[in-house]
Amino acid sequence: MSISERTALTGGGEPLTDIIVSFVTGTAAADVPEAALGSAKLMILDTIGVSLAAVNHPIGKIITRYAIDAGGETTATVLGAGAKASPPMAALANGTLANALDFDPSGHLATHVLPSALAMVEHNRLSGRDLLDAFVIGIEVGRKLTQAFDSQRVNEGGPTYRGWWHVGLVGPIAAAVTAARLLKLDSRQTAMAIGIASCNSGGFRRNMGTMAKALHSGNAARDGIQAAELARRGFTADAAIIEAPLGFMAAVSQAEERDCEAISERLGRPYFLEGKLRLKPFPACSRGHPGIDAALALRGRENFKGDEIEAVEADLEPFSLLRLEPDDVDAAGFSAAFMLAVALIFGTYGLDQIGEETIDDPRVRALMKRVKHVPANGAGKVTVRLSGGRVLSADVEPVRKLSTLAEIEPKFYQCAGRVLAEDAIDALQESILRLDEQPNIDRLMALAGAG
Repeated sequence: MSISERTALTGGGEPLTDIIVSFVTGTAAADVPEAALGSAKLMILDTIGVSLAAVNHPIGKIITRYAIDAGGETTATVLGAGAKASPPMAALANGTLANALDFDPSGHLATHVLPSALAMVEHNRLSGRDLLDAFVIGIEVGRKLTQAFDSQRVNEGGPTYRGWWHVGLVGPIAAAVTAARLLKLDSRQTAMAIGIASCNSGGFRRNMGTMAKALHSGNAARDGIQAAELARRGFTADAAIIEAPLGFMAAVSQAEERDCEAISERLGRPYFLEGKLRLKPFPACSRGHPGIDAALALRGRENFKGDEIEAVEADLEPFSLLRLEPDDVDAAGFSAAFMLAVALIFGTYGLDQIGEETIDDPRVRALMKRVKHVPANGAGKVTVRLSGGRVLSADVEPVRKLSTLAEIEPKFYQCAGRVLAEDAIDALQESILRLDEQPNIDRLMALAGAG
């Protein structure tokens, strides 16, 4: 295929796949910004924490047992399971765990990049600095590739609004370049890994609010390892899969929906992880956070009880929060009515509020029926109408996010505490925050893998 054919969809210039490959194979470890490495440690800390929080949920029990039972070469740790599995299966389990409670960083990139990296680093006896380096590179490629094909998401258009789930589309490729970086694949092999990974790109938003939503991340982490390992052995794919006619961009997005400069001009300039982190304070889809914040603000400043509430009015964001009447933990994180009811009744919203007991609580079920959808009300505006005619309202923008270690640490301890004792959590946090000093990640994985 000629260069002109490869650039026809992207307006000329160097082919996008080549740019990604050059970035993955040609970026020296010394050139990865210190700020990005520092943010990587915090994001890894957060992602391992939320993975551990999911271990004892039904989805966690099923996926970890499945990965362990698959057998094979057991050289990679399954988080919180007290056992190991083959690298691809450990990545499958850990990726699913990371996305299971929707408590992971918005965009979900860490849920497939980190499990791929952990399995490959542990299996190949690589260093903590290798892990950080590959994590930063994988996150960067995934972020900019998502922007390239889904730039119109901010305007409620493009692939996302046709029902594609971006995690399933970009995840295998981001995980593949992460694994390729760790295996030190050359340019051709890395291009092959990207092409092979694209074989598994796919997934639909309709699965949000089910166990299958998190499986997108697990599949992506596993498939990325598979793609890199096959490429290392000489398996082939199209070397221009991102930009070629009938390839990734052409199939997924229309010309007016693309922002190819996200790759051609902004890949690594600057790195996404050089910016301020915005991690989740609540175990719920990001679209539900403004409503939770507003409901908690009302509870914090006003004196009322749940049985006084006659009606709640809010924009329920049904495009993303599509499970209007959740009947299990997986659906609850995608129901604005559930989130608002819980926040207003309990005055808090955390891991203790997303179990089956809360979902079945008659007070929660009753109040959910009194939550009304008011389109374009403003994502962070919640109005509560009480018996006696009293009307309360709160409008919270922007929503609260976690950025610093001081903010992230309590969340990490709460999440990891679902599986680990406090002294083990102390040691695990120290191990993650000192990754760049460690010749291997054996201790980290032994701590995080304890069942």
